[in-house]
Amino acid sequence: MAATTSVKLTDKGKGRLDRLQAKLTLLGYKFTKEEILELALEAASESPGDIIARSQGVRHPIPGWERVYREIVESAEDWGPTSWRDIDRILYGGKLKR
Repeated sequence: MAATTSVKLTDKGKGRLDRLQAKLTLLGYKFTKEEILELALEAASESPGDIIARSQGVRHPIPGWERVYREIVESAEDWGPTSWRDIDRILYGGKLKR
């Protein structure tokens, strides 16, 4: 026997779940609400960054952004102190002439 837990949803959440179930039915798939929630939890647990992004208002997060972010952070290296002259040389190929 499967363990069950009651979860309270807002009216908005219930409406979304009903609409999702209806869309899936129109597409030819029959799922119970429990199955839909189980599949949604499975998908979300594989990419928790999507939930974090969604909670912060990002509607369409970049796929795999966690991996990209980790690669960028790991590729950073300390170049030591940098003056504004060094930055100008790097950006503009030499000193600025005014």
